[in-house]
Amino acid sequence: MSAPRWPQPDWVAVEPFPSVEAGRAFTGERQRQFLSLRYFKRPDGSLAAVAAFGPLSEGAPGRAHGGAILTALDEALGAAAWNAGYPVLTARLTTEFRRAVPLGAELLVETRLLRRRLRAVDLDGRLIDAEGQVYASAEGRFLELKPADAAKIFAKKPR
Repeated sequence: MSAPRWPQPDWVAVEPFPSVEAGRAFTGERQRQFLSLRYFKRPDGSLAAVAAFGPLSEGAPGRAHGGAILTALDEALGAAAWNAGYPVLTARLTTEFRRAVPLGAELLVETRLLRRRLRAVDLDGRLIDAEGQVYASAEGRFLELKPADAAKIFAKKPR
C-alpha cells in the first residue's frame, strides 16, 4: 500500500455533524486508538472521509474488525447526508467486505448521495486505498429527522 494522498489541496475540512458530541462515540479524534475519521468537502460538493484504523480496532490479528469498517462506512454516509443538509439517522445499511484492512491503515471513504424521496435519503460509499482498491462498500438508507427532533436528539446534555 503506498502513502495516502489525502486530503488533496482543494479539499476543505468540515465537521458535518451539529456538534462534536453528536454520535462520535467511536470515531472522533479522541478515539484515535480505535477509529479516526476526518471529513473533507471536495470541489464537486461530495464528502470524503479519511479513516485511520488504530490498534483498538483489531479483530483478526493485525486486521481491523469488520465492525470498525462498518462503523467508518455508516458514519461517513450519514455525514454525507448531514453535509447535504439532511439531518438523518441510519435505517438500513448493507455492507460488502472485499479485503482485510490492516491495522494502522489510512483509507478513504468516498460517498455519494443517490436520492432523497420523502424522508428517505439513499447513499452509497466505498472504502479505498491510494491505488483505488476497494476494501469495503456500503449502501444505506437514512431517515431524515424533522428539525425539532434533530434539535432534541443532538442537544448537548449535561453530564
